[in-house]
This record gives sequence, C-alpha cells and structure tokens, in this order.
Amino acid sequence: MSINGLILLVAPPAVGVIVGYACGGRLAGLRSIRLSALWLLWLAAAVQAAQYYVTPLRHPALLVVVFGLVMWWLARNLPSWPLAIRVAGVAITVGALANGLAIALNGRMPYEPAAAAAVGLRPDLTTPKNEPADDTTRLAFLGDTIPVSPLNKVVSAGDVLIGAGTVALTALAMRRRRPDQPDPIPQLTTGGET
Repeated sequence: MSINGLILLVAPPAVGVIVGYACGGRLAGLRSIRLSALWLLWLAAAVQAAQYYVTPLRHPALLVVVFGLVMWWLARNLPSWPLAIRVAGVAITVGALANGLAIALNGRMPYEPAAAAAVGLRPDLTTPKNEPADDTTRLAFLGDTIPVSPLNKVVSAGDVLIGAGTVALTALAMRRRRPDQPDPIPQLTTGGET
C-alpha cells in the first residue's frame, strides 16, 4: 500500500478524533460502544494486506471476502449501537455496498480514466484491484470517479460515504459516556427543590 493510500485509510478516524475533541468528547467515550467479533476486522485487514504483498492472492475475488467480513462485523454490531452511531454505521455500510456492487459487476473497481489523468495517474492501467472504465463498464458512476489531487488518488462515492461515516461514528462515540460515569449535564430541579 502506498503512503497516499495509507493516508486515505487513516484520515477518517483521525479527523473523527479531532471533531470528537472539538465537540467536547474524549477518547474514553469510545469504550462505551460495544464492539464484538473484532477478529472479523483483523481478518479483513489481513486479507486486504495479502492482496498487496502475496502475488498468488492478487485476485479481485478476494475483495468480495474483504467486503463480506466487514459486512458481517457491521451486522453483528450495528443493532446494539445507539441510534446516531447506528446511522453513521449505516453510511459506512451503504458506501461499502456501493463499492462492492461496482466490483461484483465488473470484476474490479472501475475508475474514470480522465479522473486518473487529472491526478497524474496512468489512465490505462489495470491492477489486481482496479481497471479503467469503458463503454462496457456497468454502473461506472459507482466506481472511482472523484479525483483527490493532493494525494494523487481517485476515490468513489462509496469511499466518501465510508470516510464520512467513520468520521461521524468516531466523533459521536467520543461524546458518549460510560455507564459508570456521572452524567456531565446537571439535572434540572423543579418547584422549590434545591
């Protein structure tokens, strides 16, 4: 994975932490969110990394495995999360499904050649994960069509949803308090009580 790809991966949770702090949250709030089956995310990350570094595993079908593992993890965790955090999780899910659909229909994630050229990438390069969109590409609008010039990358609408959902999920979780902590907002009293 390139340094620019790593930046795109790390930026959403990092921005979420910054937003969370700006809104009065704390990292300790992240502990208030129940997370189960984290091994699914670790396995998805391992499969993704293997695609980059193990030549025999450079097959687009493994992206289905990665998406499947992440979807399984979300399905196990979303129902137990508070509503606002669940909405952020749904945004991540919709983004992942959009990316997965583009890949499933085309065999690889299609990218817009003009967008690739705009950020200095070769507009005709086919990789284990990507291929240039053409007249036969199905649902090309779900592919990588958004140029990110500072990082020399092209991303999809699904990537944007995943990133925005990750920022929101992180920031919202930081605003939560653990059940054993006192309520940070004092309760109002009524009548003559003090």
